[in-house]
Amino acid sequence: MPKLIITAGSITTAVRIKKILNSNGDINAAVINTPSSINKGGCSYSVRTDYNNLDLVRTLADEKKIKFRKLYMQTNTGGEFYYNDIS
Repeated sequence: MPKLIITAGSITTAVRIKKILNSNGDINAAVINTPSSINKGGCSYSVRTDYNNLDLVRTLADEKKIKFRKLYMQTNTGGEFYYNDIS
Protein backbone atom coordinates (compact mmCIF):
# COMPACT_ATOMS: atom_id res chain seq x y z
CA MET A 1 0.00 0.00 0.00
CA PRO A 2 1.41 3.45 -0.90
CA LYS A 3 2.30 5.86 1.86
CA LEU A 4 1.87 9.62 2.03
CA ILE A 5 4.94 11.65 2.97
CA ILE A 6 4.27 15.21 4.18
CA THR A 7 7.47 17.27 4.28
CA ALA A 8 7.61 19.94 6.96
CA GLY A 9 9.77 22.99 7.48
CA SER A 10 10.61 22.13 11.08
CA ILE A 11 10.35 19.39 13.67
CA THR A 12 7.71 21.50 15.43
CA THR A 13 5.50 21.54 12.34
CA ALA A 14 6.01 17.81 11.76
CA VAL A 15 5.01 17.00 15.35
CA ARG A 16 1.98 19.29 15.08
CA ILE A 17 0.84 17.55 11.88
CA LYS A 18 1.33 14.13 13.52
CA LYS A 19 -0.66 15.11 16.61
CA ILE A 20 -3.54 16.49 14.55
CA LEU A 21 -3.68 13.36 12.40
CA ASN A 22 -3.40 10.97 15.35
CA SER A 23 -6.14 12.80 17.24
CA ASN A 24 -8.49 12.54 14.27
CA GLY A 25 -9.88 9.02 14.57
CA ASP A 26 -7.79 5.99 13.76
CA ILE A 27 -5.17 7.71 11.60
CA ASN A 28 -1.69 6.38 12.23
CA ALA A 29 1.04 8.95 11.53
CA ALA A 30 4.72 9.06 12.43
CA VAL A 31 7.44 11.71 12.30
CA ILE A 32 10.42 10.56 10.22
CA ASN A 33 13.60 12.05 8.81
CA THR A 34 12.86 13.18 5.29
CA PRO A 35 14.17 10.59 2.84
CA SER A 36 17.40 11.80 1.23
CA SER A 37 16.04 11.50 -2.31
CA ILE A 38 13.44 14.21 -1.62
CA ASN A 39 15.33 16.25 0.97
CA LYS A 40 16.19 19.65 -0.47
CA GLY A 41 19.14 20.20 1.87
CA GLY A 42 19.76 20.44 5.59
CA CYS A 43 17.91 18.61 8.31
CA SER A 44 14.33 17.97 7.42
CA TYR A 45 11.45 16.14 8.98
CA SER A 46 8.36 14.62 7.48
CA VAL A 47 5.22 12.81 8.54
CA ARG A 48 4.36 9.40 7.08
CA THR A 49 0.81 8.10 6.95
CA ASP A 50 -1.30 5.96 4.64
CA TYR A 51 -1.87 7.42 1.19
CA ASN A 52 -5.64 7.02 1.55
CA ASN A 53 -5.50 9.87 4.12
CA LEU A 54 -4.54 12.40 1.41
CA ASP A 55 -7.89 14.22 1.23
CA LEU A 56 -8.14 14.41 5.02
CA VAL A 57 -4.57 15.75 5.29
CA ARG A 58 -5.37 18.51 2.80
CA THR A 59 -8.61 19.38 4.60
CA LEU A 60 -7.04 19.45 8.06
CA ALA A 61 -4.04 21.47 6.85
CA ASP A 62 -6.42 24.06 5.43
CA GLU A 63 -8.64 24.14 8.54
CA LYS A 64 -5.73 24.28 11.01
CA LYS A 65 -3.61 26.66 8.88
CA ILE A 66 -0.72 24.19 8.73
CA LYS A 67 1.99 24.92 6.20
CA PHE A 68 3.77 21.90 4.81
CA ARG A 69 6.37 21.95 2.06
CA LYS A 70 5.27 19.15 -0.23
CA LEU A 71 3.25 15.97 -0.42
CA TYR A 72 4.68 12.78 -1.89
CA MET A 73 3.28 9.37 -2.67
CA GLN A 74 5.81 6.75 -1.54
CA THR A 75 5.74 3.41 -3.34
CA ASN A 76 7.91 0.36 -2.87
CA THR A 77 8.95 -1.57 -5.96
CA GLY A 78 11.39 -4.43 -5.62
CA GLY A 79 12.58 -3.17 -2.24
CA GLU A 80 13.30 0.37 -3.48
CA PHE A 81 11.27 3.41 -2.50
CA TYR A 82 10.05 5.87 -5.10
CA TYR A 83 8.54 9.30 -4.40
CA ASN A 84 6.09 11.10 -6.66
CA ASP A 85 5.36 14.77 -5.92
CA ILE A 86 1.59 15.16 -5.58
CA SER A 87 1.53 18.64 -4.03
